[in-house]
Amino acid sequence: MIKLVLSDMDGTLVPFGRDAISRRTAAAIRMLHMAGIDFGPATGREPVDLRRFFRGEERLFSTGIMANGKLVSYRGRLLRTIYLDHEGLQRLAGLACERDDCTLNIYVPCKDERGRASAHVQFVGVSDAELASARGVTGLALMGEATDRLPSVPLISAGFMCLGSTRQDAVSQAREMRPQLYRLCPQFDFLRPSPPFLDVLPKGWNKAAALGILEESLGIARDEIAFFGDSENDVAMLEAVPNSFAVENATPAAKAAARFHIGDAGEDAVAQVMEAIASHGGELVIPPSVSRD
Repeated sequence: MIKLVLSDMDGTLVPFGRDAISRRTAAAIRMLHMAGIDFGPATGREPVDLRRFFRGEERLFSTGIMANGKLVSYRGRLLRTIYLDHEGLQRLAGLACERDDCTLNIYVPCKDERGRASAHVQFVGVSDAELASARGVTGLALMGEATDRLPSVPLISAGFMCLGSTRQDAVSQAREMRPQLYRLCPQFDFLRPSPPFLDVLPKGWNKAAALGILEESLGIARDEIAFFGDSENDVAMLEAVPNSFAVENATPAAKAAARFHIGDAGEDAVAQVMEAIASHGGELVIPPSVSRD
C-alpha cells in the first residue's frame, strides 16, 4: 500500500512553461490527504518557489524533499538543512562573471512579509538585459535579480545556467561546460533538471540520498512510496523507489530508470494516478488511460 507520494515539479507535476499546478492536481493531492496518504514535492526548488506553484496553499507542500535533498520537511517540520560549500560557489561565481554566456543562480535566505523563511533569487554574473534575453531563449521563468557578486551568507541552493544565443546553443554549451565545472569544483555534482541548467549539489548528495530521512520520520518502507519524475536529477530516485513513474515527456535516462511509464505532464497524468491511488485507499492503481506500458 502507498503511504507517501513524491513528485518532481518541473516537467512532471507542472508542465514546462506553466507557473502553477493545475486545479485537478491540487484536488488530487487533497484526495491523497483525505485518504491518509502523505504527499510532497521532490524538487530542486525551494519553498519560496513552491508557494507560487501551489498558489500559496502550504499544506500541499508541507512535506517534501526540496532543493534536491538539501531541505527535507515533514508536515511543516524541517528535518534537515544542508548548505553548499561557499568557496566552491565563489569559484562558480567568478567563472560566471568572467563570461557573458552563463550565470550562477542562487537563493539568498530572507524573511517574507509574514515573517516566514524565504529566499531572494539572484543571478550572479549577468545583466538585466541578458537575463531578459535568457528567459526567451530557455523558456524558463527565471524570476529574480541580476547581480555581480556572491553574498557572504550560507546558501542552500544554486544552479549554473548557460545562456547561449538560442536554446540549442545553451543546451550544447551546458553539455560542454559540465566537465569544466567538475574540474573547477570537485566538491560538487552538477545534474541537469532541464537542458541548459545544471543544479549544484554537494558531492554524492541528491534527492534519493535524502529519502531515508522521510522514511524514518514517517515510519514507512520504501515500497510504500510512489515517485514521479522526468529528468536527470530524478534518475537516482527513480532507481531507488520500486514504485517509480516516468511521464511520457521524460528523458530517455529517466524512462529507463522508471518501473512504470505514464502520459504527458501536460495531460495531468500524475494527477490521474494520484486520484486512483487515493480512491483505492493506497492501492497502487494506474488508470489504463494514462498507462504507457
